[in-house]
Amino acid sequence: MSEFRETGRAAEAFASGIGESYRAVVDHVVGLQERNLRFVLGIWDRVAEEARHQSAANREFAKELAERVEAQRENVRKLAGEITGSYLDLLYAPLAYYRQGLRLIEGGIEETELPIEGYDDLSVAEISKRLDGLSVEEIRIIRDYERLHKNRESLLEQLDRRLKPAVS
Repeated sequence: MSEFRETGRAAEAFASGIGESYRAVVDHVVGLQERNLRFVLGIWDRVAEEARHQSAANREFAKELAERVEAQRENVRKLAGEITGSYLDLLYAPLAYYRQGLRLIEGGIEETELPIEGYDDLSVAEISKRLDGLSVEEIRIIRDYERLHKNRESLLEQLDRRLKPAVS
């Protein structure tokens, strides 16, 4: 009987060893599954974070692009206004020369006919201060006189700017 006991003990030891082996395998598999789950969840967390980051960057880019488009639109609007003004100046140039020619034929403009007294003795700054309150026709007279006599570019530009709204 001792052989049976020995065999029983050996069978028990064998079964116990197999049970421990299975427990070790199961513990190892469960540990691997937990690590895999943490790994996959970490990947998804990084993907979600990157998607949030990319979304914020796209919003900033769209905002900046919209601001640049608006600035460009304003620049085009200004340029179109300047081009239109230049074409109007070009269109009215023959008429201005015609008027100037008529004045020259009629005897020209004398300083005494100018709406600003002592015009020839005044500087550009002094003349500029006295332009307010003058009519469009008076400004045209001064501009034509200035072109014929001293032809000061800064003053002529100033006079042309004042006449531009009257032409438009």
